[in-house]
Amino acid sequence: MWIKKFTVLIVSAAISLMPAHSALSARKQFNIGTGFVGSSMHSLGTVLAKNLQKNMRLRVTARPFVGPSSFIPLINAGELEMGLTSMAGMGTAYRGIDTDSNKDIRVVARLFAMPFAFMTRKDSGIKNIADLKGKKVVLDITAAQAVNTMAIAMLEAAGLDRTDVTVIPVSGVGQGVEAVVEGNADATPGSVSMSAVRKADATVGVRILNLASPGYEQRLENSSAPGLRSYVIEAGLYPGVETETRIFAMDMYLLVPKALEDEDVVKILDALHASWPEMQKEYAGFKGVSTDEFVHPSQTVPYHNAAIDYYKSGKGTAVWDEQAELRNQKLLDVWK
Repeated sequence: MWIKKFTVLIVSAAISLMPAHSALSARKQFNIGTGFVGSSMHSLGTVLAKNLQKNMRLRVTARPFVGPSSFIPLINAGELEMGLTSMAGMGTAYRGIDTDSNKDIRVVARLFAMPFAFMTRKDSGIKNIADLKGKKVVLDITAAQAVNTMAIAMLEAAGLDRTDVTVIPVSGVGQGVEAVVEGNADATPGSVSMSAVRKADATVGVRILNLASPGYEQRLENSSAPGLRSYVIEAGLYPGVETETRIFAMDMYLLVPKALEDEDVVKILDALHASWPEMQKEYAGFKGVSTDEFVHPSQTVPYHNAAIDYYKSGKGTAVWDEQAELRNQKLLDVWK
């Protein structure tokens, strides 16, 4: 009889521990939401996953999505541990601009500035963004609201708006590139570092359009996408860049749920710092970028509390100063 009672006790104890064990197991794998396979964000995600996995000693996987609009709600709900997106994408998602609000997303680090431009076929005769007037342009990308925002801002900087072009809607950035290759669109926006752009260049030849037009600086400053800035890239740096060309840059961030445990945030930041020299070798976008820039004035979403404590304590090289505190509080106050 005592053996039977002891057996029942052991089985009951095992059953009672199952939820805790399941929760523990769930924390042994992290997923990073990225763009579609072939996008610069998926390439970055694979590099990030490999290095975080090595330093965090748990499984980390890059999960491709059509675009950030697809995975940001999962991060907000705590169903996805990390995601890579732009300051524009996460800012509009946080505030609920043209979408449901995602109040529970947080950032842990600004990673780098992504090169961004309009792409067209090399044989199109189009050289500058201002030349897009009257052309068929991909603008309404269902799964990438941030790309739409940036594309409109680029048109505005060139003295145009969406009424000056024929809008071609697509589901994702990759479909926009395909539309240009197939001749269904004259131009499409996106990161010039995408493998999809390299493939298009090898298939039909592409050209990255120049912003250069009189008065672009003032128009860019007053555009609908604050934080979007221009810079010059050298000839040959990317496919479709045959001469020195002025394009755009948008800061990219690592996004997490507000509910992510503090200890997990610390593990992520420790792994990022430990992996940074290696990742700079593996991902061109990180070259010349310092971990000092993990705290950045371009933030459009509050930092995770554990990340703030991390920077305040001096564990990383980035500085959390009074200005950072004011920026962060202003963003928190959006939902007060």
